[in-house]
Amino acid sequence: MILVWFRRDLRLSDNTALAAALETGEEILPVFIFSDNLIESEQFGAPLTHFFFESVKSLQQNINFLGGKLCLRRGDFQSELAKLIAETGATQIFYNSDYEPNAVLRDENITQFLENQDVKVKGFKDQVVFEKSELLSGSGTPYKVFTPYSKLWWSRLLEMPNPLPRPTTASNWYKNEELKSVEIPLLSDFGLDISAYNLQVEAGEKAGRAAVNSFSEKGALYKTDRDIPSIQGTSFLSAHLRAGTISVREVVRHFNKLKAAAITEEAQTGYFTFINELCWRDFYFQILHHFPHVAEQNFSPNYDHVPWNPPDEKFEAWKNGKTGYPIVDAAMRQLNQYGWMHNRLRMIAASFLTKHLLIHWKHGERYFAHHLVDYDMAANNGGWQWSASTGTDAQPYFRVFNPTAQSEKF
Repeated sequence: MILVWFRRDLRLSDNTALAAALETGEEILPVFIFSDNLIESEQFGAPLTHFFFESVKSLQQNINFLGGKLCLRRGDFQSELAKLIAETGATQIFYNSDYEPNAVLRDENITQFLENQDVKVKGFKDQVVFEKSELLSGSGTPYKVFTPYSKLWWSRLLEMPNPLPRPTTASNWYKNEELKSVEIPLLSDFGLDISAYNLQVEAGEKAGRAAVNSFSEKGALYKTDRDIPSIQGTSFLSAHLRAGTISVREVVRHFNKLKAAAITEEAQTGYFTFINELCWRDFYFQILHHFPHVAEQNFSPNYDHVPWNPPDEKFEAWKNGKTGYPIVDAAMRQLNQYGWMHNRLRMIAASFLTKHLLIHWKHGERYFAHHLVDYDMAANNGGWQWSASTGTDAQPYFRVFNPTAQSEKF
């Protein structure tokens, strides 16, 4: 029997590990484990945790509809997997890979522990189009500059596999009714409160598909509309991509078809620009893989000795939207109220903190992590280091997002 360990891939459609497990013809058991340590870390605030819990609920309902059961456990990942193996006699575990340094170390330790017990553990590529070392320069080194990376990324899009089948039945899924399964926890169990936020993004696989459809027409105007914070010109797909309630491959495929069918140059450019943002997403994932130190340190050591200011009352004013700069304050108030911030405003707010207040990007990055419904280490870290000019392919250190000019322009 195979345990299919769901993590940040909370969907049935085009799910690599799930499809591979079903392809074997063996009995499978889908599993999700709630980890107190992970949720209580700085990476999980109330919006992101709420979105994950609601997406797990949606996944559970979708599996129930097929006649299967999602086994829910709470505790240490390794211990809970070991218990499930003992209870079910599973001989294999399939999961979709994660690329954050702590997750990589966790998966390596679990794999070694379980393989010592003759349990086969296999990870699959799922949350990106291209992973790890699939795209390297001509000299075999990882890309540090986006433009040449993107050219290769676009040239190899045809390699992207066709969508994997969504299961239509759970006839060969493990259904032992005596198998223990916990209830989905409450946010209050972890000291989190979602009541302060008015989230604009609905969780779950069905909502992810609806978001794709809703943005299909708007995507034609993305090139210009994405820069205007006062309109809904962006896709609102980032939270779904973070939790895996929609497949990034399906998103790229969908909008690439729209680009190919577009009649006007404006629409073609709009769809291209949107897909290119997903290319940036892959780029930051491969940066995190090849240079994991970026999670805690500057990508470029040239800036390790910048005399940053301490996070004092000016940092508090920035967090609370009380700097006196209207567009910066509007950005932070949007984050604090909605658990989301417009991408143009993310750049403006990050530039203001690092270039005007001269406060280290890590303080802003962690504040975003706690409040964003779509927090993703690779993209968030990449964006912050780009703004602070400490990262890969970053804007030059002397370039500043002038908040007054940005207000006038956008």
